[in-house]
Amino acid sequence: MRLRRERDRRSRALRPLKSISWVDLGTWLAAFACAVGLWLLVNIGERTSERTLRVHLEPENVPAGLVITNPIPEYAEVRVSGSGLILSSIDEKDLRSVLDLSGARPGTLTYTLDPKRFELPRKVEVSRVTPSQITFQLDRMAKRSIPVRLERTGEVRAGLRLTELALLPEKVEVSGPQSRLDALPAILTAPFDLGTLRAGTRQVELDLMQPGGLVRLDAPAIRVRSVVEPIVIERELRRVKLQVRDADNSWRVSPESVTVVVRGPEIEVKALELEPGAAYVATEGLEGEAPHRVKPRVTLPEGIELVRVEPAEVALAPAGESRANGAGSKRTEKKT
Repeated sequence: MRLRRERDRRSRALRPLKSISWVDLGTWLAAFACAVGLWLLVNIGERTSERTLRVHLEPENVPAGLVITNPIPEYAEVRVSGSGLILSSIDEKDLRSVLDLSGARPGTLTYTLDPKRFELPRKVEVSRVTPSQITFQLDRMAKRSIPVRLERTGEVRAGLRLTELALLPEKVEVSGPQSRLDALPAILTAPFDLGTLRAGTRQVELDLMQPGGLVRLDAPAIRVRSVVEPIVIERELRRVKLQVRDADNSWRVSPESVTVVVRGPEIEVKALELEPGAAYVATEGLEGEAPHRVKPRVTLPEGIELVRVEPAEVALAPAGESRANGAGSKRTEKKT
């Protein structure tokens, strides 16, 4: 009897548990999770935290005719504190601070970055702004003509002489901040290699070097006109053997060598070597009794000019007569 009562009591205690389904258990667990999440959201969201924001700086309303000549930071770093939930919702892409330069004058202007200028949500406090001030250098825009200076490199080739080197034009129009233009003595060209010059007149286009610092050139390049001439020299070629141009080799010339003076471009003249037979006398058209006085002739390369031959005339006589005259001369000397 006692055992039956005990079993009935246990059965009544387990009956509520058996009536609970798995669906009810899942619903209960979901509700518990939501409660915990809401508790965490409220407590963590209200907890104070800090964050550094990058705020884009935008100078506006620069007076007409003025220009900012110094580099200024593009962003300011703003250290803020507040609710973690609110700070995490701030999008830096939407943050900007307008720096109004209305009424500014040429010179130095210091702009203070007041924390109140930043558009931030309520309950967000600014603890630090870096940089705290922005300095502007303002100058008037101007325009003027500035001389061009040719930047030379290399040397003119041997045997050539540079007789003219002109810039067309000699000045260029330049615009920019007035203080920069006042400190700019000349506009430089790109390097001009004198070693590339050849004999003659030549014009080439040469780039201009950009000065930078907000200075702008009206033209990106100029022309360079050059005139180059060969260096002309004279040279003596001594003891140049004369050749007699006759059909039967029956003539002899006296003296047998001459001095030839030539003029022309330095390189060609210095390298000149006369071939055998370049200096000669001709027997055509000789009339009257020998010996004949004839003028030597010289064949020269194109571009080289004959100045003179020394002696200007030589004696031309039949070969037998020349030998006879030579033998008689020796007998006379011996008799003496």
